[in-house]
Amino acid sequence: MVRIATLVVIATVFAAPAAWSAPTQPERRKPPEAGITFRSNQPNAPMQTAPALHTDVDIDVTGIIAKTRIRQTFKNPEDAWVEGVYVFPLPEKAAVDELRMRIGERIIEGEIRERKKAKAAYDEARRAGKQTSLIEQERANIFTASIANIPPKGNITVEIGYQQRLHFADGTVSLRFPAVVGPRFIPGNRAIAGIGGTGSAVNSDLVPDAERITPPVRHPSLGPASPLAITVRLNPGMPIAMLRSPSHAIAAAAREDNRYDITLKGGDTPANRDFVLDWRPDTGDAPFAALFSEVKNGETYLMAIVAPPAGNIQDQPRIPREIIFIIDTSGSMHGASIVQARAALKFALDRMHPDDRFNIVRFSSAADTLFTNAKPASSSHIHRAKRFVQNLNANGGTNIASALDLALDGRIGGERLRQVVLITDGSVGNEAALFRRIRRDIGDSRLFTIGIGSAPNSHFMRRSAAFGRGTFTHIGSTRDVSQTMTALFEKLERPAMTQIAATSDGTPLSDQWPAMLPDLYHGEPLVLTARLSKPVDNIALTGSRGGQVWSRSIYASSAHQGKGIAKMWARDGIASAMDELVLGANLDAVREAVLELALTYGLLSKYTSLISIDKTPVRLDSAALERRAVPVELPAGWNYAAVFGGRTATPAGIHILTGIAALLLGGLLLLARRRRMT
Repeated sequence: MVRIATLVVIATVFAAPAAWSAPTQPERRKPPEAGITFRSNQPNAPMQTAPALHTDVDIDVTGIIAKTRIRQTFKNPEDAWVEGVYVFPLPEKAAVDELRMRIGERIIEGEIRERKKAKAAYDEARRAGKQTSLIEQERANIFTASIANIPPKGNITVEIGYQQRLHFADGTVSLRFPAVVGPRFIPGNRAIAGIGGTGSAVNSDLVPDAERITPPVRHPSLGPASPLAITVRLNPGMPIAMLRSPSHAIAAAAREDNRYDITLKGGDTPANRDFVLDWRPDTGDAPFAALFSEVKNGETYLMAIVAPPAGNIQDQPRIPREIIFIIDTSGSMHGASIVQARAALKFALDRMHPDDRFNIVRFSSAADTLFTNAKPASSSHIHRAKRFVQNLNANGGTNIASALDLALDGRIGGERLRQVVLITDGSVGNEAALFRRIRRDIGDSRLFTIGIGSAPNSHFMRRSAAFGRGTFTHIGSTRDVSQTMTALFEKLERPAMTQIAATSDGTPLSDQWPAMLPDLYHGEPLVLTARLSKPVDNIALTGSRGGQVWSRSIYASSAHQGKGIAKMWARDGIASAMDELVLGANLDAVREAVLELALTYGLLSKYTSLISIDKTPVRLDSAALERRAVPVELPAGWNYAAVFGGRTATPAGIHILTGIAALLLGGLLLLARRRRMT
């Protein structure tokens, strides 16, 4: 009996993949083995087959408004009925309002419902064997698609539609389509039941929905999957001086009237990096100003965008500054990201003036500083800082809270203009807690965020900068460091324009978002949306810079008629209401405000979902339904071992072959022992 037991143990050690266990500090479960087959997030779970996914993206751009339609085709490779679950990103300011489910030649339109009611209807249809799809929002930029009753060897296509206002800064319009949800740092003091999902992380007391935002990750050794196709039809409304994609190779075909058709050169691409398209309107030296309007149900909705050029803002005497640089050295920054971060920080050090003061905070699982206090930007201190930066390496967790504790001191009324520059990929799951910390401790400092890598958490980066009264910048390649950092330092070196107000015919705008207009920096546009009970003649903007008054008027006669302005106004209102939670607003009151806007204007939100249900059952009660999570790609440039602590994924076939080899080896050892005994 002892011999047999020894043989079994040897075979088990070689053949069985490691089981998962919840850590005492619930930062992240060990990653599921993901690929064509993958392991779920349950301990000792068997290998599963994932539905294959192909995504087609069509984007129509008019001016700075984009309408996007995403077609996700889920293909079931199994002989069983399957429910597919896919966690995917969208732009954090997307107004999601369309859902269609295609089954063969039939189309089932979706509708917006309150989230709990939509989930109940989905579960009922799922159990009844009806084909149904559900889109839920987990974060402003993370969503879950659930598709039930995909037939054996069959497929279902889900179409999602949204519109967004594109980013305009420093004379450049930028379109970003996020392609992958990267792994998130999940802090916490204990594991809790929380909100169930198919993710690879443990729900914690600080991130109770961790299972909903950490999809299984396909191991890079298995090769890319989940192909992505992108087509952009660009109508900028004016000639353009530059058109490029810093993220992908593109093919751009010029058409009449300054229009372009843009596709990916080489066809489909792995969904492992954000797609970015930039263009520069050829406006000469004129200030960029645009007014868009839409009349709906007797009310007028406006969107105003104004970006004064540098010449319209008189240069002020330079103010001595104290700059605190925060650099992320966690495992997700391993590889190209840490190279970009080091290059950005070195560039920033070279731009400092001798009368400035500075310090550097580095963080991963914990944080520390270069100096005990901010030091003058002398040549010796800069030289020491560069050596410090060059030796930075990436490992550990993304504990941004520890860095904010060292950088934000809550001071008000200091002698110097205090600026904090955060360089990170923002791969965290506890965004709300970090927003509260920034709001609480920012004082009169300004927080500027620099997103690093192929798939930064732009929701966290933008909102952190907004709560810190600063700006967000993205660096996707070391080639972009010089240009991007130069533009950023022009903002840092120019005092902000403050006390900005918008009026119409001498009275404040009603129902305006944001309710209080933020500071305006050089190269950054002022964007606002408003709902008016009657048409207006003009929008007047005023502000103060260094005690001098700045003003700009946009006349209604120049407004472009646009579609979707009302929905974008409602989306801004939802975002503003959700921000109130950070300020301590009552949860029930915020929920009611969001529900009213989302249901009235037909928008997806934290408290509403999109659902489509086919009325005809297709799966018999006797047929089982298997739930499968669709694995995502590891973001380009990320290191799997650095993120997941060295664990690698092995395809099921290799496990089987290894097990057979182990059994043979055990048998030979047992036979040899018997021969020695005889």
